[in-house]
Parts: sequence; structure tokens; C-alpha cells
Amino acid sequence: MRSFITSKKQYKMQGGRSSGRKASRIGRQAIVCLFWLALWQAAAVVIAKPLILPGPWETLTTLVSLAGESTFYFNIFWTLLRCLLAMALSFSLGCLCAYCAYRLPALRSLLTLPVGFFKAVPVMAIVIYVILVASADWVAVIVCFLMCFPIVYTNVLAGLDDAPEELLELASVYELSAGEKVRYIYAPAARVQVEAAVRLIAGMSWKAVVAAEVLSIPRYSLGYEMLNAKYYLQTPVLFAYIAVIVILSLAAEKLISLLLDRSKPKGYRGSRLTLRRRGGAGHKNAAAGAGAPVKCAGAGQAYGISVSVDSVTKSFGEKAVLKQLELTLAAGRVSVLMGPSGGGKTTLARLIAGLETPDSGRISFARWGQPCARPQLAYLFQEDRLLPWLNVYDNMALAFLRRGGADFAGTAAKEGSAEQMIKEMAARLELQEVLFKLPEELSGGMKHRVALGRTFLALEAGAELAIFDEPFRGLDRELKKRLVSSLWSACTSGRTVLLITHDEEDGGLGDVKLSWLTDQKS
Repeated sequence: MRSFITSKKQYKMQGGRSSGRKASRIGRQAIVCLFWLALWQAAAVVIAKPLILPGPWETLTTLVSLAGESTFYFNIFWTLLRCLLAMALSFSLGCLCAYCAYRLPALRSLLTLPVGFFKAVPVMAIVIYVILVASADWVAVIVCFLMCFPIVYTNVLAGLDDAPEELLELASVYELSAGEKVRYIYAPAARVQVEAAVRLIAGMSWKAVVAAEVLSIPRYSLGYEMLNAKYYLQTPVLFAYIAVIVILSLAAEKLISLLLDRSKPKGYRGSRLTLRRRGGAGHKNAAAGAGAPVKCAGAGQAYGISVSVDSVTKSFGEKAVLKQLELTLAAGRVSVLMGPSGGGKTTLARLIAGLETPDSGRISFARWGQPCARPQLAYLFQEDRLLPWLNVYDNMALAFLRRGGADFAGTAAKEGSAEQMIKEMAARLELQEVLFKLPEELSGGMKHRVALGRTFLALEAGAELAIFDEPFRGLDRELKKRLVSSLWSACTSGRTVLLITHDEEDGGLGDVKLSWLTDQKS
């Protein structure tokens, strides 16, 4: 009770400090505004010529007078519409072209010149030309689009280029579709650059649209009214319209900032993934205790996949990592590979997974003795490779996004839904308390268990071949024993598994020990 009261007091104190800081910030902003208004008024008094510099009060009264006219709102509406339309076109086409250029190097090269040209050319030059070829009502939209498109295109393309390669490899292993890669990897990874682009075009669009309206003279527009005020020497009206443009611009930027701030990654309950599945009956073991051995879908079922590594050589630069390697992974067996660090064990795993290509030799697969394509794979990388914007639940649920696996292959569809399997796996891995937290909120050991759970779930989803690269690293002995007893044998039984480890104790988890040093020809 005492701790509850203490925490409640701390919460109130923190809330009070936050409110105090906010009030202080608002107070400083108000003082700054009052300072510049006072300076404006002083300058107007000194000049004493409203035709040159009207004061704040005269500008305000003129603005109130304009607010009583219906055309005032028509002008605001059409200028606002042109800005929003140009921003929407710039953003949508900029993102689309950036993605296409990312996928097609030839298109990237083709767009380099026009994008660079429109980034460098003055706004007035574009306005003058567009006036010659477009209707006055559309000049501002076209000009704003041509000025904002290069910003969106270059920012989004830079964000796509910076997408983490390790996460793209993860997507390749689990066979995510192009749309899923965009949704779950590319878009979140490029979020910072996209936000920067949106903020930039939010400010630039008003300047470009109003400048184009001043020269193209559409019937309803703030730019046209500013031009009229100049012709008739109505300086207070000019200042009133400038104030309207500034207010609308600041309001739009503030609204966009609020929306972007709300889109930042944060913990969430439930799932943001769309799993391709046809359902299934409730999992009868979903409520089982964490100490009982789990029954993995398809456990004990022999899949008959074997892997042959024939005279494979792989070099990185001048360093030959693998030399004429001969190796066989027996079907339905756990093969343990041990060897010195830097000897090429992880390189072999990547070759089998298709993430690297051998310089010479070949890697082939067979199902029940008959040649076949690379089978569905479950892969535990040395790194955790968790998507930082997805919670623990969704990071494990990636195992069920495999293309072609609309169901969970084999008995999985009969024995339970993805949700029940994920929750049960989290219980076995002692992660149920953090199931809806983001990876940044977890310890290093927890992150590794999430990656381990995703790999085991990929086996439940029907993967026929599994690679575990140091599966129990960083786990304390007692936790490791619990995981081995409740998960390892149940989930790997009947599968073809390559277990890479430095731990002699882990060698006892396999059926076959590969003699790494003698398998490579000198």
C-alpha cells in the first residue's frame, strides 16, 4: 500500500513538472510574440505612413473586415485546396517513383537529371513557363508539384537505400511478399526520411502555390488578392492576406507535426500483421503450463530433406573462407557443426539458406532421395534481427507470413491458430510478460529468446530445414535447461537441422557430429 501511495505521489510530481515546463514554454513564446508586435508597432509609429507600413491594429481591423466577405473564404478554400492537392500528388508519386527507382537501377539513372534540374531551377522560372501551357487554375498545382516532388523522391529513396540489409535477409528467408516487405520493413525503416520530406514540402508548398497564384492570376486565390492589393495600394489588405497565409502555413505544419508524432513507434497490444491462414480449431494445449513439454506441429514427422554440399569454395576478397568443402546433412537428423571462430561455419549456413552464392561447387537438396528446390527454411541468425517497430508478438508472428504457406503446413492447421501458437511459445520461452513490448524495452537475453521463438514457430509452420547459429548463447544454464527440455527435442524431431555451436555441451543435442576440419580439402 505504501509503495502504491509513493508511486502515485511520484506520478503527480512528474505530471506537475511536465505541466510547469509546458506553461513556461508557452509563456516564453508569448513574450517573443509580444516583443515583435511591439517592435512592429514602434516601426509603424516612427514611419507614420500606413501606405508603407500599417501597424498591427490596422492590419487586424482590416482582417476582421475581410472576414465578413464570402469571397475571402473562397480564396482561402481554393489556395488551401491547391496546396493539399499538390502535396498529395508530390508525396504519392514521389514515394512510388522512389520505390521503382530503388528496384530498377536503370530508372534511377533516368530520373537523376530531371530531379536534379527541378531542385536547382528557380520557382519563378517554372511559373513563367507553366503559365504558357496550363490553365490559370492549375498553374499553382503544377508548379508546387514540380518543386516538392524532388524533395519527396530523394528523401524516400535515401530511406529505402538505408533499409537494414539484415532485415531484408530475414524477409528473404521467411519469403515475405513484396507488399509485406514494403509494409513491415521498407516503410518503417524510411520513416525518418519520409517525415523530413513531409515537413519540408508542408512549408514549401505555401510559398510555391502563392507565388504561382500571384503570376497566373486564378479567379479565386490568396495570391491574386495580394496582387490586387498591390495594384490599388491597399497595403493593410496586403498585410492582412500575408497574415492569413502565415497563419494557415503554421497551422498546417503544426497539424502535420502532431500527426507525425503520433505515428512514431510505440508499444501496442495485439498484432499489426495480417497472417495468411485459413484458421483452425482452438489449440488444446494453449493453456498448458510453461514447464510442460510443448507439442510442436508436425513433431516426429520425418520430412525427408537432405542437403549435399559438393566441392564448395567461397572467398571474400583474397581470403578463402571455404575450400572445396564436402558435406552432407542427413534427412531428419540434427547435424552439429563445431569449429574455430572465423572458420566459415556461418558462411556455410548462409550458402545453404541462399543468402550467399558459392564461387564454385554446388549445394543441392533432395526430398526422399529425389532432387528438389530449396525447401522452406527456419533460420536463427547470430544476430537477433528483430524489427524494432514491431512488438514481441509480431516479431514471432513473422514465422507465419511465408508465401505459399496459407495454412501452417501439415498438422499445424489442425492443431491450432497462429495466435494460440505464439502465446504458447511465449510462455515456453518465459516471455509472456513482455509479449506486447517493443524490442528496445527488452534485455539482450529476452531479444535472443524472441528470435529463438520465431525460429521454432517457423518449424511449427511447416519448415522442413532449420539452421540454428549459436541458439543458446547468452542464456543462463538453468534457463537453457528448461528451454532444451520443453522445446528442442519436440520441435526439431523429424526435421533436418544444422546446429552451429562453440559449446561442447550443445553438441549433445545432435544426432550427427560433422568433422569440420576434415570436410574441407586442403
